[in-house]
Amino acid sequence: MRWAAILSAWFMLAPAQAAEIAIALTNDHVEVDTGFSGARLTLFGAISGIEAPAASAGVDIISVIRGPATQFQIRRLLKRGPIWIPGNTHAIKDAPGLYLTNANRPITDIAPLPDQALYSLGTDFLIIDATQGHTETPNAAQSGVHNNLFAKAFVTEAKDAGLYRDRIGGVEFKKGALFAINVYLPANTPVGDYSVAVYLYQDGVLLGRDEAELMVNKVGIERRIFDLAHNQPVTYGILSVVISLFAGWIAALAFRKS
Repeated sequence: MRWAAILSAWFMLAPAQAAEIAIALTNDHVEVDTGFSGARLTLFGAISGIEAPAASAGVDIISVIRGPATQFQIRRLLKRGPIWIPGNTHAIKDAPGLYLTNANRPITDIAPLPDQALYSLGTDFLIIDATQGHTETPNAAQSGVHNNLFAKAFVTEAKDAGLYRDRIGGVEFKKGALFAINVYLPANTPVGDYSVAVYLYQDGVLLGRDEAELMVNKVGIERRIFDLAHNQPVTYGILSVVISLFAGWIAALAFRKS
């Protein structure tokens, strides 16, 4: 297979002294149609420069899948007397539509805090820009999740929807220096381009990292509707109104006959 040939060639050519890592996806294109209920992917990797097999070398693996950058709106409910009313709108800018991590043990036990913050390892260290309206708020734009209530609320909602997840496990050390990571993409996975990064640690020290790309595309009638809505929004809006009126007219006729 293509990924196996790439990993084998890289592994044989890699220097023996420096620990390095190389990864490849079994499938770097995922097609979404009307019957899409999620997808399972396997991320294969190889480690060079370690004396013992990966399973007994004391190394740790963290994988991060994120993307595409998406805009969201979030409101805080305010209590006014006996009722709740929506407060100001907060824009969530360029947040990943999907964020999944896998690690062979808790990330907090693998990577030091500076690395977790630098590489956004785990949902607790995602940088979420939760500015209010169109006003830039430096503290919100530059702080982590715990330092901003709106960012934290957004991440909580994303977790509840299955779009953000930190998973312990899913990393399997194979024979020799090989490993595999099983990844599940939920049914509501956004369409777009994704980055896949894998980090190799040993005793809290980052030894190496490698990256790959993943693309999620709509196909069939889903793709046609998606393209129409994004490329010709006026036409899409008119057609939606016409279809709604036609459906209402048919329903009215059926009601009269009954």
